[in-house]
Amino acid sequence: MRELSVYYCLKCGYYAYYQLPKNAVCPKCAEKMKLLELPYQKFMDLDCEERDELLSREILRNCPSVVTRITAAHKAANHRETIAILSAKINELEEENKKLNETVTWMHQTIWEMIQKERSST
Repeated sequence: MRELSVYYCLKCGYYAYYQLPKNAVCPKCAEKMKLLELPYQKFMDLDCEERDELLSREILRNCPSVVTRITAAHKAANHRETIAILSAKINELEEENKKLNETVTWMHQTIWEMIQKERSST
């Protein structure tokens, strides 16, 4: 018979004991739970405070930071940064276009002057 193992949810911190990894699904979040590398018996020997501290450290070590999780929705819906980047790119392209137009105008004028000189010399 398989020994029990301790699994915890990275999302909500719920923990439970399972024999098989396939059964380790968080009942609160429906997320796959992660195996705690501490044997079941050693985990059971810890008091409540020590368990909470251990699980907190594991969650923080294996999970994106709380700030990252909190700001994820904001970043997904934050179009200001995208607009700023695109505006800067538009300005850059407009400057480049202006230089190219000036070059074309200069070339056109130079060619026209050359044609005028050639016509006058013949």
